[in-house]
Amino acid sequence: MILYDNKSIVSLSCKCHGSVFPKATLIALPFVVTVIVLKALVQAEQLSLDDLDLITDGSVYGAFSLVLSFTLVFRCQQAYQRYIESAKAMHTMSAEWIDACGSLLSFSKASKKPEREKQQFEGVMVRLFCLMHACAMEDLCNKGDHFTLLDMEAFVPEDLSLLEQPAGANTMENPTSMQIQYVFIWIKYLIVQGINSGLLDIPPPILTRAYQEIGAGMAEFHNAQMISMWPFPFPYAQLSLFLSVLHLFLSPIIMVKYTTSFWGAALLTYISIVCVMSLNIIGVELENPFGEDTNDLPAAETHEQFRHHILLLADPSAWRIPRTKETASFEFETLRNASGRRVSLKQHLNNTGHLDAWSKDPKDIKDTKDTKDTTDMKAIDTDHRETNQGPPQLPSPQHSPSHVQLQDLNAKQTEILERWLSRQSTMLETFLTRQQAFMEQMARTRNVEVRPSGPSVFTPEGCCSISAVRPRPLA
Repeated sequence: MILYDNKSIVSLSCKCHGSVFPKATLIALPFVVTVIVLKALVQAEQLSLDDLDLITDGSVYGAFSLVLSFTLVFRCQQAYQRYIESAKAMHTMSAEWIDACGSLLSFSKASKKPEREKQQFEGVMVRLFCLMHACAMEDLCNKGDHFTLLDMEAFVPEDLSLLEQPAGANTMENPTSMQIQYVFIWIKYLIVQGINSGLLDIPPPILTRAYQEIGAGMAEFHNAQMISMWPFPFPYAQLSLFLSVLHLFLSPIIMVKYTTSFWGAALLTYISIVCVMSLNIIGVELENPFGEDTNDLPAAETHEQFRHHILLLADPSAWRIPRTKETASFEFETLRNASGRRVSLKQHLNNTGHLDAWSKDPKDIKDTKDTKDTTDMKAIDTDHRETNQGPPQLPSPQHSPSHVQLQDLNAKQTEILERWLSRQSTMLETFLTRQQAFMEQMARTRNVEVRPSGPSVFTPEGCCSISAVRPRPLA
């Protein structure tokens, strides 16, 4: 599949990779030369087309062009429908199996079985799902060396002997392929083993959902396999090809009859043949979307995305739910007020990303400081009562370790606050500048006088406030 940007007309028009125009041009060039030769012979009175008046009649050629156009457009429409259905089936198949694998791994994470037993179950499950997806893509695209797996060396080689394909399998002549069926059975039996061992201690209705997702993915695979196995109907493909070839030989004769110059006949012949053959080639390109052609579906890229998602599911850090702060409030009023802060995820992560380096929460450091200072004060007061020598002397805060930590923490917080205030000040200044321009434009439109208001917290010097707008007296 070719990814392109249709915003640039020049780059889209001049792109040759995957285009149908080069192929159509190669077909049209011999007939362009033919029409030039015919036109030269007719003008030299060495050739006459009077005997072909029935063929070159405008009404006959118009009716033929109408039938040809309808046939080619209908074929392109059906081919595009096959293309879209294949893309939808392939994408849905991957999504269903990712959801099923994620559900099974979440059930395993919640189990109370030993950690080693859970890791073994999860490792086998992830490898089998990736293997099943690779077998499905190999079956659809008839190629098996483009889809990488996940650590297949972990399995015993003798147990994978069932996946060896016989000669000539998975082709149009012998489309039978049992690889994906074997892996499908292994995954289901692995789930049953997890249920029997108590590893998947989940209520049956919830566990049934995982079975349904695996089965739905297999159903989408069979939908895509149907399009991959069965080609476009032969009679319709033969009819469209016959009409296209007939048009190739009729176009030069028609253009010689109704044009007066060499270049006019050549140009019109080229345009008509390229348009017809381009529609025919588009239908051929789209009717079988699986394979290695330029405009086929990106099967290898889709499998790599599936493999990447499976690896993310296998990552232990992905199963750590974000913790909440001890000072966070979960009341509805707090939630409603906080929803008004229009901060995106990217802005939030940029603002708090450098806080990960802090080893402690500010509240913990403050509590540590208070506890330390209280202990020191009690010890000094006890020594004072024992010695009874003058008033007690507090320790110098400059020498307290907790004070040093709090001072560093306050410096970082101050820096963060200064950056935030700087951004807010810039946003406010931009808003006020735009407001000033809007007020001036409104004054010019409505014939009112705008007087600058005095400096204030929200209206800087030179900014216009609403109270400063007064009607201008009419002359």
